[in-house]
Amino acid sequence: MEATGNLFYSKIISILEPKSANPDPKDPIYQECLKKAEGNELRAMAIYRHRKSSSNQLQKEDLDKREKWPMLMPLLILYTLGTIGVLALVFGFLASRLNWW
Repeated sequence: MEATGNLFYSKIISILEPKSANPDPKDPIYQECLKKAEGNELRAMAIYRHRKSSSNQLQKEDLDKREKWPMLMPLLILYTLGTIGVLALVFGFLASRLNWW
C-alpha cells in the first residue's frame, strides 16, 4: 500500500511542477506540510506544491473586490422594485375594500 501511495504522490509532483522548483527545507509552509504528511517527504511535497499553486491563484484575483458591487446592485434594484410592488398591491387592495376612490 505504501509503494502505491508513493507512486501516486510522485506522479502528482511530476505533473504539478518541474523538479527544479524544490522548496527550501527551512520554509515554514514546507515544515507545516511535512508535519501534516507525518514525515513522508513525497506527500509533503505534493501538499506544499498544491498550497503554493492555490495561493498564487488567490493573489492574482481578489474575488471579493471584483464581485461585491456588480452582485449587490441588481439585488438592491430587485428588492426595491419588489418592495414598491408589494406596497402598491396592499394599497390597491385596501383602497378597493375601503372605498377610497
